[in-house]
Amino acid sequence: MIRLNVPLVPDENILNNLFDKNIYTVNDFLQKKTSNLQSVCNLQCKEITKLKDSMTVKCSSPFTNVYELYLNRTVSSFVRTKITKLDNILQGGLFAGNLYELCGPSACGKTQLCLSILINLIITTKKNIVYIDTKNKFSVNRIKLMLKNRCKTNNEISDILNKIQVYSVLNIYNLITCLHGLKEKLEPIIIIDSLPVLYLSFIGFDKNEGLCYINHICSILKYLCNKNATIMVTNLAVKNCDLSNNFKPAIGKYWFHIPNTRLMITTIINQQQQQQMCINITKSVYIPLNEKCILNIDNFGVS
Repeated sequence: MIRLNVPLVPDENILNNLFDKNIYTVNDFLQKKTSNLQSVCNLQCKEITKLKDSMTVKCSSPFTNVYELYLNRTVSSFVRTKITKLDNILQGGLFAGNLYELCGPSACGKTQLCLSILINLIITTKKNIVYIDTKNKFSVNRIKLMLKNRCKTNNEISDILNKIQVYSVLNIYNLITCLHGLKEKLEPIIIIDSLPVLYLSFIGFDKNEGLCYINHICSILKYLCNKNATIMVTNLAVKNCDLSNNFKPAIGKYWFHIPNTRLMITTIINQQQQQQMCINITKSVYIPLNEKCILNIDNFGVS
């Protein structure tokens, strides 16, 4: 709160009179009725009103145009995945402070996409990058194979491997502890592969305690996003019970609205009988829906 001073009020006498009435700040002055201030300041109603207007203008925060802030955002607001087609449909890359969900059926390439993005980010950025493995299947050999096409020597591969921070969590309690520990990191990039593995173990019991833990995890993820973290979570997609054969996220209705952007992943086979990955934007707060791209999957990752 701004304390009253002579530039804000006409002279010292008025200032002392206000202090005698326990009116010390601009907020105190503005909250008092104009009729009461007339006797304290020995000013007319018109003069008190003008004085209030002047204080409001001088002490208020300047107007901020949100659209201008968006246009003038710094480059560091975006983290490019270096997968060109993916960056194009994401309008530049991964936006800091957002939660992205990579959702798709089993064996559609979600983990391969995560590993490709992980390697690209480690090579091109200096940010803290954390990979949380809930399936205990993080493969160093797979990383080495993906790097062979990009690194000339084994020393280069070793340097990249040393930069990878992998947390292996085997239950939902460890995941909560791990996420709490990431609160102190500066604008981290967090990849969680995958969330349903920990949640689905609670399904089938009379009381689904998993919902409470998912609620807790969502709160932590939102807190991290508010601290400018960039988060990617892989989620299993299951078919709807109707005859449409459409896919939906496996964790349920509560999780459905949590991600800022949902990338639905499906597998297609091209004319050369090669596996490809089709990515469709099915939910987003800033990207047009149903934006699509097709990526190639090979021994060296997703491109």
